[in-house]
Amino acid sequence: MARTVIAGDFGGTNLRAALVSEAGEVLVRQEVSTPADTSPDAVLERIGDLLAEVRDRGEDPPVAVSLAVAGLIDADRGIVMVSPNIPAFRNLSLTAPLSERLGIHVSIENDASAAALGEHRFGAGRGARHLLHATLGTGIGGGLVIDGRLYRGAQGLAGEIGHIVLDPAGPPCGCGSRGCLEATAGGVAFGRRAQRLVESGSAPILAEIAAGQPATAGHLAEAARRGEAPAIAEIRNGGHSIGIGLGSIVNILNPDVVTLSGGLLGMGEFLLDPLRAAMASLAYGPAANTPIRTSTLGEDAGLLGAAAVALAH
Repeated sequence: MARTVIAGDFGGTNLRAALVSEAGEVLVRQEVSTPADTSPDAVLERIGDLLAEVRDRGEDPPVAVSLAVAGLIDADRGIVMVSPNIPAFRNLSLTAPLSERLGIHVSIENDASAAALGEHRFGAGRGARHLLHATLGTGIGGGLVIDGRLYRGAQGLAGEIGHIVLDPAGPPCGCGSRGCLEATAGGVAFGRRAQRLVESGSAPILAEIAAGQPATAGHLAEAARRGEAPAIAEIRNGGHSIGIGLGSIVNILNPDVVTLSGGLLGMGEFLLDPLRAAMASLAYGPAANTPIRTSTLGEDAGLLGAAAVALAH
């Protein structure tokens, strides 16, 4: 009998689930909208229905379930302490009621940590003993695999690379600090950079793309692709900041490989070239040669990350 698991990837817009084989093949997939009703009971019911449907569509019973959720996760107790995407997920016991309903073991994991394990098992980090993964999107997150195992730290916060402080006098961050990497070079921060360019009048192509709407990281990337120098400069500055942050972590952990995923990778070499250069310039000794690889898992990265967590159990 083939060994399969159910993987869940839960965001503020959609709840996604899939039946996944040990080899990382998605056998069954299902997606529903996240309930507008923010009560915990409504969200739990929708999740339970989704997971049960995926289970029932498979040929063989799954051996475990794992769910990837953005936010602060107590993986040992199966509790979501807070999630920015789903307000109902606040000090919510997620695994116990779902395990009872489905009759199989259910675990949860921070989405960036799950992504790290997914890249290690199925993606750009296959074969690595030690891996640092960075998720570059609206915010910046990360995960660590050490000696082939996911490393969570004492309170499950290991890998929160977006909250490395680059400049204590820098822009305020949602975590309450200032000058964090996320506040400097996350997707929201790139949007602020873009809006300042529009308001300064120095980026007419960007202003045309934004068309009167608040400028975004996506608008900035498109302006750069059209050759607008100020847009290119802002992306390069952000890439440099990310590289500085990654270089600091590489000096501490000395991973075999650094893997990257997330929407900001759509900025291409405008972002990646200064990122690589900054990381290499800061990394100590042979660590300067640490390879940087972009994710190979595509849109299924979240699901395959959760599947890797389930298979590790």
